[in-house]
Amino acid sequence: MGVRAKLKLYLDLEWIFDRLAMEQSFRYYATNDHPFRIHAHRFLLRRIGPESVVLDLGCNAGDLTKVIATRAKEVVGVDHDKEVILRAQRDMEGTNLSFHHTDALAFLQGTTKQFDTLILSHILEHLDEPEEFLRAFKGHFQWIYIELPDFDKGYLNHFRVAVGSNLVYTDDDHVAEFDRDELRELLERCGISIVEAEYRFGIQRLWCSVG
Repeated sequence: MGVRAKLKLYLDLEWIFDRLAMEQSFRYYATNDHPFRIHAHRFLLRRIGPESVVLDLGCNAGDLTKVIATRAKEVVGVDHDKEVILRAQRDMEGTNLSFHHTDALAFLQGTTKQFDTLILSHILEHLDEPEEFLRAFKGHFQWIYIELPDFDKGYLNHFRVAVGSNLVYTDDDHVAEFDRDELRELLERCGISIVEAEYRFGIQRLWCSVG
């Protein structure tokens, strides 16, 4: 086996075992005790206050939406998946929280509610046109929270690109994953400014202001 093939094999094995270990960790820890979630919630809630009116786009079953609702004045979760919205509504607590099965942009255009904060947690990596998406939404918000995989979490991803490994992205349904420069440049093109950033556990977390 040549040097390139051997490197590719080792990189693929590292990806597989890293993924298996992470999946097992979510079975080991209780939902709100997982270190991944503890740090994510701490950073996210830093800029959520009692006057915040928040739209959580792609909220899934609402786990994060419900955490935000413990601090915010009002939180609306939207998702195109009807089943996860029904689950979120079934488990819903609090009068400052609601969930809707709808397209987020259509929802914004059809409501008189004024939001100040948009949550994009693990959304951009699934989109074919993330720049077009951000431009469509930014005019409705003062603040945008972005969370997505950090391609620069270590040097191994760059090795994977060099040797042509298919196991590059965190999940196979990701259209793209951004390194830190790529994400910053994307936001700059959209007129969105990073005001605070955290890079931890292979995740980029950004608080952004809309200019």
